[in-house]
Amino acid sequence: MVAARLRRVASNARELLRRVVERRGYERETAVIIAKCVIASTGAWLLGTLLGGSSQIGFAPFSALLVVRPSVYGSVLQSLRYVPAVFLGALIAGLTGLTVGLNVWFFALAVLVAMVAGQFTVFGDQGKQIPVVASFALAGGTAGSLTDMGTLLLMVLVGAGSAVVTNTVFAPAIRFRDAESAVLDFADGLRDLCREMAEALREGGEGLGDAEYWGRVAKGFDNTERNAREVVSQQEYRARLNPRRILEGPVPKRAPKSYYGWILALGRSSRHIQSLIRTLRAANGGRTRFPEPGDAFLREFAPLLNAAADAFDAVHEAGEPERDTVSPDLDSCLEGGLRLIDRTRERMRQDWDSERWPVHSAMLTDLERLFEELQEGHENSEEGAPGGAAG
Repeated sequence: MVAARLRRVASNARELLRRVVERRGYERETAVIIAKCVIASTGAWLLGTLLGGSSQIGFAPFSALLVVRPSVYGSVLQSLRYVPAVFLGALIAGLTGLTVGLNVWFFALAVLVAMVAGQFTVFGDQGKQIPVVASFALAGGTAGSLTDMGTLLLMVLVGAGSAVVTNTVFAPAIRFRDAESAVLDFADGLRDLCREMAEALREGGEGLGDAEYWGRVAKGFDNTERNAREVVSQQEYRARLNPRRILEGPVPKRAPKSYYGWILALGRSSRHIQSLIRTLRAANGGRTRFPEPGDAFLREFAPLLNAAADAFDAVHEAGEPERDTVSPDLDSCLEGGLRLIDRTRERMRQDWDSERWPVHSAMLTDLERLFEELQEGHENSEEGAPGGAAG
């Protein structure tokens, strides 16, 4: 039994190693971080030993481990927060230890002051190091000696410097192609859903049997949008202060902004599809006071969904996020789609159905807004807001 378990562990380890070697992904990113942590902490310890900081040598590798990040920018940012936080913690400890001495009341007061100082947002996540350093320095007796305090601060600088140098030497590759792929994959997912819905609605009301499934797929686009933003944000942070830019050339100025803009346009488009599907599900399930859309209208609506699918396909094929202007293919798809909607509305007015007009009109409005969102894709790219921060 033990032998079988060991074989499973060995097999899992080999599979993990294979994924790390053969393809990019979470496993490789984790392996790289681990390697950088080992190199930075070992280098900090060796340098600290050479500088004769034996009494406080532990702070060198400790600091290196806290400052290592996936990107050069993230490492520099953390060091600019961590080092001042440690200096402030040491200052609080020194003012206590060198002036009034150490007793339980002054220890508690020093930790309280350090905890309050650590709440300032300028220190970010490193604010918690202020009370940590103050406590260590006071409890360990370091705060009573200027020499020990100076050695502690020197070791902190050694550790932070080792981490920044390691991150710079092993700077991550800048892959805005990954960001572009995230945007285009988003467009592909929307295209495929529109195409599937169009195929089903050619059968009229009988094609609404998959409406619940469409709803689940459409809801998944919320995660797709978040993931796409995260990919773009990650590559944007990788590019900052990255020495590889000297070798690989500068990052296109509008690349991140363009990707964010198109993610915004596709995200809004997905919400119009979600609204359209909610209308179909509610009418089909009898959960609304309006009747189910007519068979003839649904068959007429199918080409409109195909036009939307063609527009999403044009976003991919023309590489819209990389373009300064709307491609002729996308422009043609959008103009054609809006014309189809206008013609459908005109026929609805000629064959007036007051009972079904609200639900038919709502469906057309959702699709019309979808086309308008894609029209504004390039405008969004000029003012696209960055997503969440990356390390």
